[in-house]
Amino acid sequence: MGLDTVLYAVLARLIEAIGQELTYLLPNRNFQPRAYASLFRELEETLVDIGLSSFGVSDTSLEELFTANTDGVLQTNGQGPCDVPGGSDGRGSYQVRGLQLTIKQFLALLIKRLQHATRSFKDFLAQIVLPASFVFLALTFTLIVPPFGEYPSLTLSPWMYGRQYTFFSNERPLDAQMRYFGEVLLDKPGFGTRCMAEEPLEDFPCNNITTEWEMGLVNPVLIDMLAGPEWDALRPSPDCQCSTPRKLTMLPVCPEGAGGLPPPQRIQSTGDVLMDLTGRNISDYLVKTYPSLIRTSLKSKYWVNEQRYGGISVGGQLPVLDLQPKTIQDVAAQLGRLLNVTGGKYSKQTLKDIGMFLKYMETQNNVKVWYNNKGWHAMVSFMNVANNAILRANLPKDANLDKYGITAINHPLNLTKEQLSEITVLTTAVDAVVAICVIFATSFVPASFVLYLIQERVTQAKHLQFVSGVSPLVYWMANFLWDMLNYSMSAVMVVEIFIFFNKKCYTSGNNLQALIALLMLYGWSVTPMMYPMSFVFSVPSTAYVSLSCINLFIGINCSAITFILDLFEGTTLNQLLKTVLLVFPHYCLGRGLVDMAMNQAMTDVFARFGEDYSPDPFDWDFIGKNLFCMAVEGFVYFILNLLLQYRFFLDHWISEGPKPFILNEDLDVAQERQRIYESEKTNDILHIKDLTKTYPGMMIPAVDRICVGVSAGECFGLLGVNGAGKTTTFKMLTGRHRRHIRRGVSGRAQVRREGLIILTSILDVHQNMGYCPQFDAIDELLTGREHLHLYARLRGVPEYEISRVAEWAIQKLGLSEYADQSAGTY
Repeated sequence: MGLDTVLYAVLARLIEAIGQELTYLLPNRNFQPRAYASLFRELEETLVDIGLSSFGVSDTSLEELFTANTDGVLQTNGQGPCDVPGGSDGRGSYQVRGLQLTIKQFLALLIKRLQHATRSFKDFLAQIVLPASFVFLALTFTLIVPPFGEYPSLTLSPWMYGRQYTFFSNERPLDAQMRYFGEVLLDKPGFGTRCMAEEPLEDFPCNNITTEWEMGLVNPVLIDMLAGPEWDALRPSPDCQCSTPRKLTMLPVCPEGAGGLPPPQRIQSTGDVLMDLTGRNISDYLVKTYPSLIRTSLKSKYWVNEQRYGGISVGGQLPVLDLQPKTIQDVAAQLGRLLNVTGGKYSKQTLKDIGMFLKYMETQNNVKVWYNNKGWHAMVSFMNVANNAILRANLPKDANLDKYGITAINHPLNLTKEQLSEITVLTTAVDAVVAICVIFATSFVPASFVLYLIQERVTQAKHLQFVSGVSPLVYWMANFLWDMLNYSMSAVMVVEIFIFFNKKCYTSGNNLQALIALLMLYGWSVTPMMYPMSFVFSVPSTAYVSLSCINLFIGINCSAITFILDLFEGTTLNQLLKTVLLVFPHYCLGRGLVDMAMNQAMTDVFARFGEDYSPDPFDWDFIGKNLFCMAVEGFVYFILNLLLQYRFFLDHWISEGPKPFILNEDLDVAQERQRIYESEKTNDILHIKDLTKTYPGMMIPAVDRICVGVSAGECFGLLGVNGAGKTTTFKMLTGRHRRHIRRGVSGRAQVRREGLIILTSILDVHQNMGYCPQFDAIDELLTGREHLHLYARLRGVPEYEISRVAEWAIQKLGLSEYADQSAGTY
């Protein structure tokens, strides 16, 4: 009884036969449950007789149920294999070749990068958001630094120091002129210009209320004491006690009555407390009442207000000298005899009239301004009060005094050369920090460009694209163009941020053009500089961190060192460094931004002196050399990367050493080797002769002189245990390991139909080769359909037939339900 007979009894159906394994589908309808037990018992009893080694049972998976249930729906909707348009062999009607194929491949790589970028949030963050955010944050912090400009003018008035406890004294109260002067000084508008008609002092409004004169309450005993005969004009009141070696005091200790009786006082319309000190010893009063006045301010937690910063006294007489004219004449005569000077008649007449001259030099009705020198502007402020009173006292009687006044304004002096130099350095230092922040921001962008390249190299997607006919030049040019487009978006955002913050050193005049040129040429030069690193790193995250740190180190340190050395004059080392470091795009950008900031600072300094200083930023000695070097470096680094891709720098001239004789070779292998050696003109479409690969540092070759010939239409399988060299052989056949002695690759592999040698003409061989890698060489963010479209373009399928060819492959491989899902979800 055979297996088919046993399974036929339960209506089982054969659905798959692979090698020595058969798969049957057991029915689930009209089937008795006991039949399973009979089936399994029969199989166990006859297992050896029917030629089976084992059997097993498995349930249907949920995926299989879903696929089975949807297959009918797909067929109904016209999505089944029967609805695939003509050309079901999966080929285009013709293959695009030549320049059109190159352009098509170039566009295909750009489309691939676009599809990847639209789904990669990390790329968007690292290449667009992060740089702009750093620059925005840096410029925001620069707003904290107060900008340098003209110092503001200062309006001088007594009220700069708060409410005043001021005083007035008329030493000639009976003089009509002095009496009128006092009325003008005290009545509205009063002191200064605060209470004029239009109130020009906006920060100090007028109160418009003046109280009556008041006398403070005084103890009668104190009145009797001060009326005693011991007090006179020179010592009108008790003295205060200052510090002694035995007793230290911060302020003088004054007894009751020091300074005399309290004077009359009133509140002025300006809000000040005005005291009338007419007929009193002003100096005695001010000195002896100072301790009691200042003690009230000592209670403040913020600052000590002296409160009394000045006052006015009028009607005084100013004696020039207390000497008699005769004394002056005698002194002059003695000097003449001592110096042997004989004067003429005019000199004698002058000495004779000196008494009359001095008499008329003594002025009457003086206005004296008292001021507290602890208030830096007190003297000028109270002098202006006196000037306002003098002005109004000399106006016509019918003039409206409220409309006349003098405002004192202090304008700062021009800065000295040393001050301007210091300010220039400080301003440049702030902008230098901004330049460093720009370097910091732009260091992440080129580092992020390498991530995708490393990922494609590690997953072998890059190699698969080469196998599909893409030349390294097209591959790198397409990636470079895409990276520059991405960088341009980031650079535009940085420029817009500078414009938003109105940084004159980068956005005014020609500076904006220079800024754009610096940023764009930096991207042009630093991007290909990063590309060779894609051959070094295998982990994208490690590469991103490492390259970002390298970019930061070069850009920040080089720019900072030369900027600091600029502060020292005549440094030959600095000039040498400035020349050598131009090989780094990071330095060219950072130093260019610093030079633009320094130039703007100098322009502002010259503008203060009315001179126009505006050098062209594109001059060679300015940033012209930086721009030129970056333009050249872009070509140099890109060509260097291509040479590395083509392995130009590896030694081609080392001769192969002698090879040992092959021992213990299988008979069939030896026969195939002999056939390959003797038959140069065979029908083999693939001809491999002595293909060898030895890895660096290894003595035993991974592949040792393999010889294989594969005929047209033949399916050849390469078998071997782990480590036998199967994968290495396919790497050499597909071009990942080219013929090179230093890299340990030798031998000969040839595509006979085209006459192409694989190890030396791999680019032409790729046009005639298909390759399915050992691992998934896919982009996880692209869908299956997008992958098929990509490789159809790379292979030269006409554009209007790509959708049809891709759909054929999807239906052929049963990928309909997964075709539009990201490959990373498979």
